[in-house]
Amino acid sequence: MSLRLATFVAVALACVCASSFAALTVSTVAPANLANGVSPARSVVLTFNQPLDPTTVTPAAFKLMGKTSGVVPIVVSLDAGATQVTLAPTRPYFLAETVHVRVASSVRSATQEALTRGFQSAFTIGGGASSKQFQLADVVEFRLAGEGLTRLYGFNALDVDGDGSPDMSGTNEVSSDVRVKRNDGCGAFGPTVIVPLPSGGEPSPNDVGDFDGDGRADLVTGNQNGNSIALFRNDGAGSYLAPIVVGVGGSCHGVAALDVDGDGDLDLAAANLTDVRVLKNDGVGGLTVSGGVDAGGGGEWQVATADADGDGRFDLFVSNYYSGSIGLLRASGAASFTLSATKSTGATAWPIGAGDVNGDGFADAVVGDNQNGVATLVRGNGAGGFGTSSNYPVGSQPVGVRLGDLDGDADLDLSVANFGSADCTVYFNNGGAFVAGPVLDSEISGSCSVLIDYDRDGDTDVVVTDEITDKAFVYRQIGPAPVGVQAPTCAATLRIDQRALRGGFGGMPATPLALGSTTFLGITGGASQPYAVFLGVGQSPGSPSAAGLFHLSATGPLLTLVSGFGGFGPTTNAVGEALLPVALPQSAITGVPITLQGAVGAPSSAAGAVLTNPETIVLVP
Repeated sequence: MSLRLATFVAVALACVCASSFAALTVSTVAPANLANGVSPARSVVLTFNQPLDPTTVTPAAFKLMGKTSGVVPIVVSLDAGATQVTLAPTRPYFLAETVHVRVASSVRSATQEALTRGFQSAFTIGGGASSKQFQLADVVEFRLAGEGLTRLYGFNALDVDGDGSPDMSGTNEVSSDVRVKRNDGCGAFGPTVIVPLPSGGEPSPNDVGDFDGDGRADLVTGNQNGNSIALFRNDGAGSYLAPIVVGVGGSCHGVAALDVDGDGDLDLAAANLTDVRVLKNDGVGGLTVSGGVDAGGGGEWQVATADADGDGRFDLFVSNYYSGSIGLLRASGAASFTLSATKSTGATAWPIGAGDVNGDGFADAVVGDNQNGVATLVRGNGAGGFGTSSNYPVGSQPVGVRLGDLDGDADLDLSVANFGSADCTVYFNNGGAFVAGPVLDSEISGSCSVLIDYDRDGDTDVVVTDEITDKAFVYRQIGPAPVGVQAPTCAATLRIDQRALRGGFGGMPATPLALGSTTFLGITGGASQPYAVFLGVGQSPGSPSAAGLFHLSATGPLLTLVSGFGGFGPTTNAVGEALLPVALPQSAITGVPITLQGAVGAPSSAAGAVLTNPETIVLVP
């Protein structure tokens, strides 16, 4: 064989081998990593660079986690070419929440190449139409009668009991416990359930995730005086089991859940004022410290996760309190991190949040300067580094940062809780820069803020906690109240993909629904009651009846989508909820408004039923 021929053969064989044994990767994910304004009913589609072994495409290998709605049940399907996996949720996400996508390294190609170190991405759900006006609707007490200071510092709006509505989990530093108050589904919160930590633990920061793999979301806290973290596993009955406590070698003021090694279960990062400790999960909730990493400054305080370099792994944004800086720790995917960038942000750096603020597809960070009352937006460059930054004045001593869609325009807005000025500063996003919104008062201090649709009417509300009075101040976004239109009530509400804002009425736009997609119709009413949903041509004002205002025209076509009246159809469940997935046609006339209205059984009413609010939809390509 000639030298030239031998060289050609060697090159050809090398190409064949390289092609045959190329690493399995996720080529694209939709919604894209860091996408904002995603529909509450959106499926996730992952495209791989090679055909997959179908036996490895299992629900155990693919996970969706809503950071307030909890574990998302999914139907996993593989396309005919074996390169595209669809994760279809069987319930809607919550408005304004962040959703994490997780794929385990157990996924294999048809030629048994591994998805080395797994895959992770995140997106945020859009809010509903917004007035940008907030009204104090409730003040929720976390102290028991006659009790002294509990110091309600940390707060989480996780749906603990899985009934489709956000609950309250408050971490209390002085009483050293977690206190749960369950939402009744209409925005009223029940009695306090206390789950204690060992005395003096001082739990404060928190995050959520299914650490023990039972399909329910758990709570993990960082404990400052206890120099530890605590895992509160969900008990399946609306509260938590006694915590599992693990030492982290220092005062823990920041925790973040992520898969550090790609094996599909949730691990933990915990900041302890000296470094960031990595805790690996044994798959059933056993967390063991496996190392630590310096974040490039003094006093590692809080931690936020996002994929900062587009490699399908969650990196860590860390606030360094004493040095007034943030550090970016890039993930290897093998349970280790490398410091890739630092940036000065002020005199001190306390609260931190991460997400794509300016819409360029790169992860940005917002950090609060506790000494100077400033929130700094630090833009990411998409390659594990930092770009320019902008400062925004907030109240005195900011201690909590939240990013989410407050005004329904598909970008990330900002809320900052301020201890010293006892309030929460709200900023609305305008083209990647923040514009001042309202300031929402607490009482003596501000310790945390959460962006969530607590009353499930379809717009995003704000809850602000006060760690000196141990109260949660619930600020409801003021929605439309059109005259002559049936309002949603606890007795009868119709939701379309979590929205009940009377779309198409009183100047509200109709809700657009894409052809070929799935939408979720939600019904709320009395427990175990029959319900019906009708559709036709809308009319306003509505026609009075004993059951309420009816908004479907008698002169147009009227169809019954589903009915449980007569004893032969569906009813609400034991907590008064029903969910109806509707697969929309692939082709149909678009742009024509269609109004839906429901009715729910109410034995005590004169009509035996109560009408829901009307909602108008329009099909779009």
